[in-house]
Amino acid sequence: MKHKVVVRSTLKDIRNFTNIPELRKGVIEEAPETPVNGNFAVNSTANFLHPSVQYLKIKQVAEINRNTRAYIFEPNTARGTAKLAYFRPGQCISITLQVGNAIVTRPYTLCSSPLRSVDDEYMIIVSKKPDGFASQFIVNNWRKGTEITASAPFGNFHYQPLRDSKSIVAVCDYQGISAFLSMAESIADKTLNADLTLIYSARKQNEAIMSQRLDELAETTANFRVIYVFSDEHVFKCERGFVTKSLIEKYAPISKYSLFVCGSNTLYNRIIPQIAELKLENKFIRFGLNGQIDNPENLSDFPPEAIGKTFLCKVIKNGKFSKTVPCSSTESLLVALEREGIETPSLCRSGECGFCRAKLLKGNVFIPSGIDMRRLADSSHGIIHPCCSFPMSDMTLVIN
Repeated sequence: MKHKVVVRSTLKDIRNFTNIPELRKGVIEEAPETPVNGNFAVNSTANFLHPSVQYLKIKQVAEINRNTRAYIFEPNTARGTAKLAYFRPGQCISITLQVGNAIVTRPYTLCSSPLRSVDDEYMIIVSKKPDGFASQFIVNNWRKGTEITASAPFGNFHYQPLRDSKSIVAVCDYQGISAFLSMAESIADKTLNADLTLIYSARKQNEAIMSQRLDELAETTANFRVIYVFSDEHVFKCERGFVTKSLIEKYAPISKYSLFVCGSNTLYNRIIPQIAELKLENKFIRFGLNGQIDNPENLSDFPPEAIGKTFLCKVIKNGKFSKTVPCSSTESLLVALEREGIETPSLCRSGECGFCRAKLLKGNVFIPSGIDMRRLADSSHGIIHPCCSFPMSDMTLVIN
């Protein structure tokens, strides 16, 4: 049915409307030239939730196993951080490290509940890897009282009630356990209203770090349960083998659910074909950040003629020539810049956030398929993310 709409107005209304620009101009010209000073509530809230930097201090170190530590942070009030920023379960903070001449960043997922941040505590888990430049430095050097520089919490790998189902099925290995430990802790203390079924994959039982705490939470929390899947040994009441489509369906709710996956590249390579067979809507499938790409030469689309080559990258920072950096074709531009002591903005190191975006004035790079998260406008104007870009020629790069 069509409705007739009648708008009644007068010449006075039209005149007042056309006078708005002149009225606005007059108000602006009459305003004082001195800046308005005041700490408005909205700005205070924004600065608290999204500080440009957080200065932390290690409050406690707990040994999980020979190569893994849990670090509990508190605010470093002496350097100006009075309170810790709040976060969502599954979010990360980026840690800045100076190792010799190199200035590097690494993202670590907060594994504690956001409720602990109200009491000024963050917790992360760091496992020392054989070839882990940053992780070896952290485990070997961080002690109680060590001062840390970190970012505000960031990342989109968290439960969103307007998008996700209340029922969550999560899949992880030890590299992705922090996000789901934070979610389980949050469900237990009522800060997260969701149902979580965690499928935890490992080779052997002793490699499933934080399993004792997960079992405690599962015993005391009605909305959380954990299923262990071990590939190399039989364990009573645990699954044997790998995470498959049928295993997910075995423990998934019959009705709608969201699938969250976080862990190593090995886990992703194995689970992605299985997820494709589930025929879930894309909005119900979430992947956590998996960090920088190692050994890109093993990827099917890596140009074979570039393997083993080193190129030169001329770096222009803040409008001035900085230095020329040698870059291996099999290491990201971000790693090459950090190694040479060029401080470069970065957060996720996975190509998603765009915080490290830079302008490629000259040269070519390889960006692995599936992780190019640039906006179309950026890609058409030579903007790249150095954290996931690999040099294919000599180049000139502009960073801020």
